[in-house]
Amino acid sequence: MNKPAQVELVGRKIRQLRRQRKLTQVELAEKIGIHQSDLSRMEQGEYKVGLDTLLKILATFDLSIGDFFEEGNDSVTVVQKFKSLSASAQKEVEDFIEFKRQQEDHAWDASDEDEDGNNA
Repeated sequence: MNKPAQVELVGRKIRQLRRQRKLTQVELAEKIGIHQSDLSRMEQGEYKVGLDTLLKILATFDLSIGDFFEEGNDSVTVVQKFKSLSASAQKEVEDFIEFKRQQEDHAWDASDEDEDGNNA
C-alpha cells in the first residue's frame, strides 16, 4: 500500500525541524506527549499526524501553520532579501548588525554592574 505524498511530506518536515533543533525523537515525543515510536512512524509517513499533535509540534518549534507549510511561493527569506541587495547596501546592513551587537553587548555589561557602578 502506497503512503499518501502529503503524509510523507509532513513527516519529513517534522524530522527536518527536529534535527535542526538538535532534538532526539525521544525528546520531541516527551515534549508533545506521545510515544517515540509514534513520532518515528509519523516522520516516516506511516502515521498521519493529527491536528492536535501538529499544533503541539508547532508550539514546540514556535512556528505558525503557514511557516510550517511555507504558504505561498512568494515568501522571501531575510537571506534572500539580503542577497538581492547591492554590495554597498549589504555592507551597510553588515555594519548595522555589528552596531546592534555592540549595543547589546554594552547593555549586558551595564546590567552586570550594580547601582553604585560596582560589578554585581
